[in-house]
Amino acid sequence: MLNEQTSLNDWLAYIEQAHTKEIDMGLSRTAEMVERLQVDFRQQKVLTVGGTNGKGTTCALIEKICLAAGFSVGVYSSPHLLSYCERIRINGKNIDEDALCSIFHQINQARSISEKTLPLTYFEYATLAALKAFSLQKVDVVILEVGLGGRLDATNVIDSDVAVITSIGLDHQDWLGDTKEKIALEKAGIFRSGKTAIVGEPLAQQSLLEYAAQIGTPLKLVGKDFFYSPERAEVTVDNQSFSVESASIPKQNVATALAAINLLASLLKHEHSFLLPSEELQSIIDSISVMGRHHVLRHRDECKGECPVILDVAHNEDSAMQLSSLLRTYSFRTCHIVVGMLKDKNIEVSLSAFGEMDMHWYCATLPTSRGEKAERLCQAVQDNDITGQLDVERLMSFPDVETAYLKALDNAQVDDLILVMGSFLTVAAVLARHAKA
Repeated sequence: MLNEQTSLNDWLAYIEQAHTKEIDMGLSRTAEMVERLQVDFRQQKVLTVGGTNGKGTTCALIEKICLAAGFSVGVYSSPHLLSYCERIRINGKNIDEDALCSIFHQINQARSISEKTLPLTYFEYATLAALKAFSLQKVDVVILEVGLGGRLDATNVIDSDVAVITSIGLDHQDWLGDTKEKIALEKAGIFRSGKTAIVGEPLAQQSLLEYAAQIGTPLKLVGKDFFYSPERAEVTVDNQSFSVESASIPKQNVATALAAINLLASLLKHEHSFLLPSEELQSIIDSISVMGRHHVLRHRDECKGECPVILDVAHNEDSAMQLSSLLRTYSFRTCHIVVGMLKDKNIEVSLSAFGEMDMHWYCATLPTSRGEKAERLCQAVQDNDITGQLDVERLMSFPDVETAYLKALDNAQVDDLILVMGSFLTVAAVLARHAKA
């Protein structure tokens, strides 16, 4: 019998099988549950952040700035790396397991109030738990990261004050469409009439622009209303420029986040146009880091010395291109790349981003039904090998990520670099290995 004392592991096992489908897109069930749970954010400011890549880091920077400005903040993001509680942060801290279990119990009770029990997916449970937690805590600012698409994502039951689109790329085509125009239109579903939206996609699709005009959503566009200059390593928003040279999150996301903060400050009629004085803001930009996103670990071997390990959840072609560009800014002798990916990703195109680089590849099978076998990854790497130099020592397959990573650690020398990428599951396995060690 499920109740408030039920463990989090048991709750998670339950909500994984509570609906017959893993994904059942639509807003009606979540909207009904929001009413039953009496979730109300009319006194709060809500930011909804959608996009193909960059959502997590954009949310994290917005969160840091709001907290530094003295606001209480709730952030909902997914997926998690080590603990499910990472999905719900309140004032910079993961939700307590007991509090989360209590909310799951409330959701379970509320979905059975009427004669017909509402079936909820795993993601709908998660979204409702976050919304209820933020409502109970009465936080000042609610930041919601869209899970899939936008128009039919469960987060879209909440009308946001600021909508953000970080980027548009090809991912989840089975659900969102097979062109960027179709995907952009789905993501634009988080726009609201009369509420300004921030768009960080450099080449905003016509479908997005037309939909915004159709429903009356004013837009602030990167390259037109705010700017990121890779050459100068700076972003400019509202005629103020900030350096991103030291930023350890994707630099274009800094521009998008600052544009969102600038809009939020305007809505709040705040004394500072970015909620903080410029020096404090620059300090946050310089120091922010997000686990699993351009995340650098220092591995030290007593005999060989120190070798940097970069963890990045890049898992589609656009994020792989960004990561490849970042990698070219590092100085190293050889890069040992540990990769594991899901089979529904465009593996061949994603891995082609690294085709011209001197790599030693450690391809790993991921341990879920969606996880791709190491053999397909190896084949993709071989197909992209323009030098023809790959041999059995430079291209290896492994039954799991940990085994692949341990081999990379064994092979890497002091002037080398280890990169772990391809999926949240891949990065999580290495983080878990380090936590265990």
